[in-house]
Amino acid sequence: MTKRIIRFSLFLAFVIGCILFIQWKGYHSVEDAAVLNIEQTFTIRHTQDEFVIKQSIENLPEGKYHIHYPPKAKDIDCQLGEDHVCKWEDGKNSQLKVKEGPLTFTYKLKAPMKVNSFLLEDWGITIKEAPSASTRIQLTEQNWRNGSWATGADLAGKEKMEGLDYYVFKAEGLIPPLFWQEQALVPMEMNQHLTIYSEGKPSLKRSIFEKLVPDEKIFVIMSNNISELTETDKLIFVPGGKKNVEKQLASLLLAKKLSFTDEKEWMLDLLVSSLTHTPAHSNKVEKMRETIFSVLTKEQADRWLENILSTDSKTITSQLLDELLEDTAGIKTDFFQKNADMSKPFQPFYFLDKRKIYINGKKADKINILLQNDRTYISFVPLIEMLGFHVLDSSKPKELMIGKNGDKYHFIFSKKLFFKNGQQFGFQRNPFSMDHNEVYFDTAALKGLFDLEVEENSQEINIH
Repeated sequence: MTKRIIRFSLFLAFVIGCILFIQWKGYHSVEDAAVLNIEQTFTIRHTQDEFVIKQSIENLPEGKYHIHYPPKAKDIDCQLGEDHVCKWEDGKNSQLKVKEGPLTFTYKLKAPMKVNSFLLEDWGITIKEAPSASTRIQLTEQNWRNGSWATGADLAGKEKMEGLDYYVFKAEGLIPPLFWQEQALVPMEMNQHLTIYSEGKPSLKRSIFEKLVPDEKIFVIMSNNISELTETDKLIFVPGGKKNVEKQLASLLLAKKLSFTDEKEWMLDLLVSSLTHTPAHSNKVEKMRETIFSVLTKEQADRWLENILSTDSKTITSQLLDELLEDTAGIKTDFFQKNADMSKPFQPFYFLDKRKIYINGKKADKINILLQNDRTYISFVPLIEMLGFHVLDSSKPKELMIGKNGDKYHFIFSKKLFFKNGQQFGFQRNPFSMDHNEVYFDTAALKGLFDLEVEENSQEINIH
């Protein structure tokens, strides 16, 4: 009895192993399709009222595949190898077992008789297990010869022949849509990943779009036949004669290229307006843009934008914008972080001076220097503590009382005056500034207040 059980168990294990091997082999073959160099060639012939299409697929590994047809395809024929009719695994002609190729389909799609422009989408047969391939499209046009074809692929060749026009496009990945219009379309390569088709010279600043390099190839069709900005896979349609198209296209390309946090809306507004040198939509963002361009030189501003566009960071944040300012111009600031909340008022631009600070010969590690336009501010409370003062009263948020050697000072941060031992004195202009609830004091007023001199060089600041 025991021997029978053992023999049966071994037999069962053998059968299961065979089944698993067969399943793995089929799965493994199909999985390899994603990494193999699968190539397909489309030959499209446009006659009076239809597109006659031949699709040949090479390098498909052995395996079972699920076939998806264009919804309106008709007269479909399938051949495997040189002259073998495809043998389908189901009654719907949607599952096919491939041993060796090539796999060739022929089919037809209806074409309109007369149009000003035409978009042909979902026109190629696709394989579920191998959706991507190196694609070559050879299109012969016999009917609409007064216009131009374009697609989301590189134009490898175009020739006007007797009786027909001939186009060759090359693409990687998914099958791109095809677009035709009556007016001639001329391709212009903005950079290695961005090509713009237009009716003559596009009304776009080339310098802007030379900088916007998408991660993968994108093709733009700019035409007066297009009413609004839309997109399909790798193909963007842009109205030719409308205002703000440049900003809309730049915004779309930036959103494709960069990833943002929840601050996406205002950061896109900032970057697009900075690239196009046009006002931002938001008043606060426009103040931010104007401030940055007033602080940075043109070369620094260009380099800052280039660093943003080429950053390795996965997400653009307000902190990153500040950090790239430091990398670009040596300016340490939290300007964008302070202004990230659009519900709060605009905060002016300060940046931290990275030089060493000495007070009466002693290094001051806890003191910050902020620079704003032509004014230099120093951390006030740490400064007076190093000068030997002590805080008498700080209970009111916008006032401060300090003392030293019997002298008492009372400062009101919102006013150009202070009290010393009860007697009122004034400043020429208010020397106080607040940043993150920290009080800063204009170093230009230190001489009049505490009889202090400020000396500085490229490495350090000395106050004595």
